[in-house]
Amino acid sequence: MKTANKVRSRLRFDSLEHVTAPDGSGRVSVRLEWGGAFYEGTVPCLQTQQGIIKAASQAALSATLASTQKVSTNSIDLEVVGVKAVRAFDGWVVVTRVNGRAGADSYRLLGAAPCEGEEDLPGAAVKAVLNASNRVMEQRVAR
Repeated sequence: MKTANKVRSRLRFDSLEHVTAPDGSGRVSVRLEWGGAFYEGTVPCLQTQQGIIKAASQAALSATLASTQKVSTNSIDLEVVGVKAVRAFDGWVVVTRVNGRAGADSYRLLGAAPCEGEEDLPGAAVKAVLNASNRVMEQRVAR
């Protein structure tokens, strides 16, 4: 039996860049990939642990929304309500809450992603946003 090549229907985390300026300000850029195309979101950040993971989650959501403009006429509005890093056992877990609206549908989404070290928290924040939003994005784009 021959199987057809299946195109991945979810966004994939490609890269994250955190830059600190000499004046103490910073920015986080997140790049996501879907179907061979790349989508980027960049957000300024405060140079605190919470500021950086918040910016990473917002940049991930910005890149996510940019992907919908290219591949779908079904618009969706998503917003990061909160993001929190929690120390758990010998590692960390980043939990994020995303609210969304698409037409008459509304969404209250929760995502989580583990990581080992504190330096990996921004990447875990991106993965938590994707964990929260990918199923909804997959459904909206497939329509």
